Amino acid sequence: MPQNSAIPFFYWVLFGCYEPFLSITGAIGAFLYPQQTYEQQAPWPNGSPPDGPMARATIVTLYQLAHTVSLLGFINLFMMWTIRKHLWTHPAMQERVMRALLTPLLVADFLHIGLTLWALGEERWDVSQWGGILWITIVSGFTLMIPRIAWHLGIGRYVHERDGHQRKATKE
Repeated sequence: MPQNSAIPFFYWVLFGCYEPFLSITGAIGAFLYPQQTYEQQAPWPNGSPPDGPMARATIVTLYQLAHTVSLLGFINLFMMWTIRKHLWTHPAMQERVMRALLTPLLVADFLHIGLTLWALGEERWDVSQWGGILWITIVSGFTLMIPRIAWHLGIGRYVHERDGHQRKATKE
């Protein structure tokens, strides 16, 4: 990969490997352990989930959510590999395609974290009551959101408006 890439190694590993890994393994975990996934989404009013099996609608919703999350992981995986493989000599085009991929994901990061915290109500800051899944949701959300913000700010990558003129000058 040339030095003047819109997808330097850090961003490629983060969005092309780490994020798909999180998404796909999270979905597999939800499919294999739906009860535990459900019970750790938020603190329970009485400190423990209700007795008995989950409602069918809850299981269907959980599986649909897991499928959607894994789909996002696969989209990232295939898009990142395709951009890296076929556009490696065109950093300006890489930047445009990456922006089209990362912008809606950045909006989704804000909404995912914001809506999760909002839905927790008054208990949102009682982190001692958070289950493992809730912790993973918030922490992994920030580990993806912050680098997406950095990418959009042009930190550590090729930015055509800033670097395109230098690239042309070195070719002449």
